[in-house]
Amino acid sequence: MKKPDSLTMPKKNLQGTLILFSFIVTGVFLLMLIAVFINQAKGPLAPELKKYHTGFIWGMAALSFVCLFAAKRVFSKKAGDAKKSLNSLNDKLNQHRSALIRYLALCEVPAFVSIILFMFTGNFIFQVYAAIFLGFMLAVAPIRRRVVAELELDGQQQKELE
Repeated sequence: MKKPDSLTMPKKNLQGTLILFSFIVTGVFLLMLIAVFINQAKGPLAPELKKYHTGFIWGMAALSFVCLFAAKRVFSKKAGDAKKSLNSLNDKLNQHRSALIRYLALCEVPAFVSIILFMFTGNFIFQVYAAIFLGFMLAVAPIRRRVVAELELDGQQQKELE
């Protein structure tokens, strides 16, 4: 069995993180599109819930702020721990990936709840909530220059990612 080249491991690690990120974000986007098609074809699943849409909007706003605050806090703490660690670059990238997954999971909660509320009520404001959280997810895309900046990698470590 051939031993992997240590210089290509960090690059493949980062590529794997980007692929995972892409699948998660694409899944949320596709679910948003499917919800719109279902709503346009069949209408809201529970139109009687429209009378509660103001309460749902305020509830979604509260849930959104709580999840976003928690997501940003968890991500900055975990990414900061990775930055400060004396571990190898691969270990730092694994810690960064873990922080990213937690951030995405916390951002998915309000996105999915708002998509479900959209499907039940037909109110497009819930799709706006989902789109905003999709934007928050895209804002932390694990592209090389962003990861280099977040982990404050030195010149040698940056070359390992190229």
